[in-house]
Amino acid sequence: MAATQKEVLGKVGHFVLFGFHLFVQYYDVLYVDDVYGSPVPFKLTFGGRWKFLTVLNFMGHTVFFASCVLADFIEGVLGKKAAGLRKIQDYVLASVLFPMSMIVTVVFWGIYAVDRDMIFPTSMDKIIPPWINHVWIIPPWINHVWHTTVVPVLLLEMYLVHHRQPSRRAGLTGAVTVGIIYLIWVLIVAHVGGFWVYPFMAAMNNFQFFLFCCFTAVIGCCFYLLGEVCNNMFWGPRETPRKEKKRA
Repeated sequence: MAATQKEVLGKVGHFVLFGFHLFVQYYDVLYVDDVYGSPVPFKLTFGGRWKFLTVLNFMGHTVFFASCVLADFIEGVLGKKAAGLRKIQDYVLASVLFPMSMIVTVVFWGIYAVDRDMIFPTSMDKIIPPWINHVWIIPPWINHVWHTTVVPVLLLEMYLVHHRQPSRRAGLTGAVTVGIIYLIWVLIVAHVGGFWVYPFMAAMNNFQFFLFCCFTAVIGCCFYLLGEVCNNMFWGPRETPRKEKKRA
């Protein structure tokens, strides 16, 4: 496929995906009220919907594709450069969105396969029913949008648009930093709100929780490296500037 065709598909994809993400955000805010069968809707508990990694990740996708549409508009319509915005997109995609999306998908479906009530209780079927009950809604599509398609969408973006990979040190630093920030947020919610964000955490003792955090950190770093491999497969290895030889 010619580069120009990729560019066109990339720009169209940005616009379509941004619109779709807005629709999903609208559906989430309007319809998804209670996740774990609590008498108090989870949006009214401490942290609201922003305590879930799935929600934070999907919001990150929405902002990312919004920035892509903006950059495409600046370059394609205004005829100006958006180098700074593109550089931010490159870093966020590689060090934050791809590893986070992989964690959301792998951890969610892994726990779901063992015991779905630990991560996505059957009570959710009343909110996101397994059969079509709205003319304009096809459940359970939103569950797969949140937990399945987030990875293929980013792989498609990486294939159509050349995003420059940051240095491994900078990328891993960003990925680990984001992970630590979210862990602190989970602990704050547990301490202030008096509940764990995810039911399976309540079933763990301190040592098991520590092992789970270490395991998640390791696979998060592995997922970052996987994103690097995929990007290299699509666009070739990252070019690194040669060090200038010191004069004697």
